[in-house]
Amino acid sequence: MVVVFFVTSGNSAVFVLGMMSTGVNDNPSARVKFAWGVLISGIAISLLLACWPAGLRAQVGSDRDHRRRMPLVGVIVLMAIALWRGLREDHEEEKRRECALRRRVREFVDHTPPTP
Repeated sequence: MVVVFFVTSGNSAVFVLGMMSTGVNDNPSARVKFAWGVLISGIAISLLLACWPAGLRAQVGSDRDHRRRMPLVGVIVLMAIALWRGLREDHEEEKRRECALRRRVREFVDHTPPTP
């Protein structure tokens, strides 16, 4: 069951990244999806190899090799910063669109001739 979850999540991630990297193309090419799959797999494998012994010891209560987990912590912090920036940019873009729409509605209402 866990394997099905990871495979499904990986497939979804590859598809979304492929769509985003091709300009929101609804059907990214197989080459793009393959490239993203290789990149995601490489990152996952490198993180597992870097943190594997520390992760096993952490489950039994030992915390001697916390330095091995620092790369993972750094990656997570960078991901959180990127998420925050992306959400902020989306919010600002949404506010700009809303202001432009309100301005157009006001102009339309102001310039509409009165009905007889």
